[in-house]
Amino acid sequence: MRAHSIFSSQYSDLTKIFLATLIAFFLIQFSGVLNSSIFILLTIYFLDGGHVYSTFIEVLFDPSEAGKKYVSAVLLGTFLLNFIIHYFSSSHFFFYIFYFTIFHNMRQGLGITFLYRAGIKTHNSLIKFFYYFLTLAPFLIFHLRGPMNKGLLSDEILMPFYLHNYLSPLQHSFVINVLPLVYLGIACCFFIYLILTKNTKGIFTMAFFASVYAYGFIFSTNELKSYVLLIFSHAIPYYFLMEKRIILTHTSRMIKKYAGFFLIAIFAFGGLVDYFQEDLVEMSGHFDSLAIALLTTPLISHFIFDAIIWKKGNDRFKSFLQATI
Repeated sequence: MRAHSIFSSQYSDLTKIFLATLIAFFLIQFSGVLNSSIFILLTIYFLDGGHVYSTFIEVLFDPSEAGKKYVSAVLLGTFLLNFIIHYFSSSHFFFYIFYFTIFHNMRQGLGITFLYRAGIKTHNSLIKFFYYFLTLAPFLIFHLRGPMNKGLLSDEILMPFYLHNYLSPLQHSFVINVLPLVYLGIACCFFIYLILTKNTKGIFTMAFFASVYAYGFIFSTNELKSYVLLIFSHAIPYYFLMEKRIILTHTSRMIKKYAGFFLIAIFAFGGLVDYFQEDLVEMSGHFDSLAIALLTTPLISHFIFDAIIWKKGNDRFKSFLQATI
């Protein structure tokens, strides 16, 4: 195994990128940490609001990438899209943010799963199909079960199209009591099949993200707990992967050498902007659509940049894979 290997074993990775989520889960269940302003500041602003800016280290702060046409096209296109949606339909703007965010989160889990499976050509279509089932099914049930009743967040954070109002009491009971059991049964059968066929590469990652989605969207009754768990399961692995990628592929020696510092710094900067976002929008007055479009450009462009720089055909991603697997 090479010196830079990311996935040397699923057990060592547990301590590197998954343990933070497990610790966060137990803290929010068995302690009063959600009442801590410091914990909320760290979670909502530093991790969630801040991590989206980390992509800029690679696409804006790297001379070999910053001059490429796709960078300016994504930034300008994202800003214009955000502005148009908010200006003409501000009531639907945060639905757009919410669903794009969840899709991005799902894609990251799938990407990590296939990083574990690099070089394996069997069962990949089945793995992809069931990964989406394991994450999408809880998300769909979430829409049918109705709003959570505890830890309610602002509409700007969680804003789904709830469908429970269209269900009869009997149908709602089916969604609450039967569908979760069906989901768990199918998930168990699938994992048993993978174990019996000795096709376990990536199984831990799939189980990890399936558990996060199942708890967050099916079993939790607290919005804040679900939100915190989704943040930790996404931002911490993302930090870990970006640090390794910057060290291995960035063209700036200084940024390569101090990758961890630069990532933490940009997390802090992004968190600071996110913290004052509402104040900045209020200051903009009648130009609120412009302000919101500008302030959400890092978020949406992060989603798009991610889809580009972590794509299988991307040259730097190929170099990253060759140096780490």
